[in-house]
Amino acid sequence: MKMEKIEIKNFRSLHDITIKPNNILALVGQNNSGKSNVLKALELFFKASKSMVKKDIFYMHNETQKIKITLTFKDLTPWEKEKFSSWLCDENLIVSREITLLDNSPNIDTFAFKQIPKPGWLQDEQINGDKITEWWENKDELVIGDLNFSEKFGSSKPAVGQWKTIAAEFIENHEDEIPFKIEKIKNPKGYDGVLKGALPEFIYIPAVRDVTDEAKVGKSNPFGQLINSIFEKISDDSKKDISTQLKSVETQLSSSSDDSLDEIKEIEGVLNRIMSDFMDCKIDIKVSVPQIKDIFNKVEICANDGIRTNIDEKGHGMQRSMIFTILRAYAELSHRKKAEDKAHEKSTLFAIEEPELYLHPQSQRTLMSVLKEISEGNDQVVYSTHSNLFVDIASFDDICIMRMDKEDGNHQSYPTQLQVSALIEDLKARTGKDGTEIGMRELHFNAFNEMVNEGFFADKVIIVEGDSEKYAFPIYADTIGYNLDRNNIAIVHSHGKGPMDRLYRIFNGLGIPTYLVFDGDKNSTKPANKRKTKELLVLLGETISDIQQLETKISSKYAVFEIDLESTLELEIEEYTELSTKAGKDINPLGKPLRNKYIANELKKKIHEDGFSNDILPKTIVEIIEQIKEVSYEGCILKKCEEDV
Repeated sequence: MKMEKIEIKNFRSLHDITIKPNNILALVGQNNSGKSNVLKALELFFKASKSMVKKDIFYMHNETQKIKITLTFKDLTPWEKEKFSSWLCDENLIVSREITLLDNSPNIDTFAFKQIPKPGWLQDEQINGDKITEWWENKDELVIGDLNFSEKFGSSKPAVGQWKTIAAEFIENHEDEIPFKIEKIKNPKGYDGVLKGALPEFIYIPAVRDVTDEAKVGKSNPFGQLINSIFEKISDDSKKDISTQLKSVETQLSSSSDDSLDEIKEIEGVLNRIMSDFMDCKIDIKVSVPQIKDIFNKVEICANDGIRTNIDEKGHGMQRSMIFTILRAYAELSHRKKAEDKAHEKSTLFAIEEPELYLHPQSQRTLMSVLKEISEGNDQVVYSTHSNLFVDIASFDDICIMRMDKEDGNHQSYPTQLQVSALIEDLKARTGKDGTEIGMRELHFNAFNEMVNEGFFADKVIIVEGDSEKYAFPIYADTIGYNLDRNNIAIVHSHGKGPMDRLYRIFNGLGIPTYLVFDGDKNSTKPANKRKTKELLVLLGETISDIQQLETKISSKYAVFEIDLESTLELEIEEYTELSTKAGKDINPLGKPLRNKYIANELKKKIHEDGFSNDILPKTIVEIIEQIKEVSYEGCILKKCEEDV
């Protein structure tokens, strides 16, 4: 089973939120935006430990408001369906925990949700002798549409057992015609035991976790259970052989044995000789040898990366990788223990804070591929991240951006997601074409590059065509005193105008203020360039019948150059030719991106070091930067996608 919906109320900064996770859920957002609180809420749900209930976990520290955490699970395996057969709602499982703290007394109630027929005479719990008498007196009312329930019994009033049997058959045969409702049941008998045995195994990996603690052999910690499983698998004959050998060692170290070591006997003789001067007493030396099971309590993990040492002497990256390794192995062991021969059907939920910590980029990519592989089976992965290597624009619906609303003194976190269905619906509304999930992902995968992913972590996104703008714009902005990085603004390039609309829809659909900068290509000999310009203008709410009428325009949503960036710079920078020639001499080979970067740096140097005024800067670029300062989110452009944002 996997989570389909997460609902959290009154937990820390999460006042009232709903998140719809896929196989992977990547929580992104600034520090203190509520990412970790989502993971901690899941931990509270799965552990359901009263020791975790403190005043500070309640929203605004107001413990008079219940914490409510409700999870909806889908894709139950046959084994899981069997375990929860009495508690399914349209093939899904819904479980809720309500947490209270009254007079410093913590309490956690568990609620089951059960789908039952609306008519009371079909509800198994209500069927009894008195009710049957009442219903039978009005048997003409036992109808649903054209279905007459009383006809199943003939003329005689049925007994309780018969009524229940016929009711169950009636429900099974007419499920599509019978109205149902969802009933919420508090702490049903035996339900907690079923949850413990059949809910996903929950593995929480916080950002700071000591490998020394993880590598200890304890009764309940993951590594301890792994080691204990080794002991359990040793055959009785092997245990007997090992015990015999240990007994032999004990015999040699014991003075009471004829086979004891001469060195032991010698020391014992000295002790007895001296003791005889004080009193009549015989001294024996006893050396205790551990039992076979005790030996496993001293197990340590060593790692050999060229030098074999204890794991806690290795770097943080290897230590964190070891934690992931232990927990993944533990999850596999837990499956076998709890589900026995159905182990492969029980799932695990991994909740990880900042999986990228201490890992270099290649290792981050490797770990990300491992997490994807894990999630493609029965398991699910939820993590918070600040790394663009752990998000993917082709899997935009795996991303949940957490933001903090600080208005009116009430700080509360809220999530933003974009579902594939919203883009499919938008495509239909715009073009009349029916899209598919696979097609939509392929379409956006072609716009993918790791630098584009930076946009998911930004407060604002500026989409430009290529490296020329990406290199030069931050320099011009910094020259006039507006540092883009400090203002958490990402410039992403789309490698041409082609993918721009796709990127714009994704970032806009996730509620990120987004600004486009592109070439008008008015004089281009390629019809496709002009056609794309028109398409972008239409997307941005502008229309133009003749591309030859296009002029450079800077608006609150976009900036379009009449021809291209280079033509604009050549027109507006007085020393453009000289600086371009100088760039060619200093840098070889020289392409347009490096030339534009060089010119921007030279102008910055003239202003900051030589005392020139900002008037030497290209005025169009300055105006664009001033507009970028004011960019704000003006609503979702996707057709009929308001519910998703």
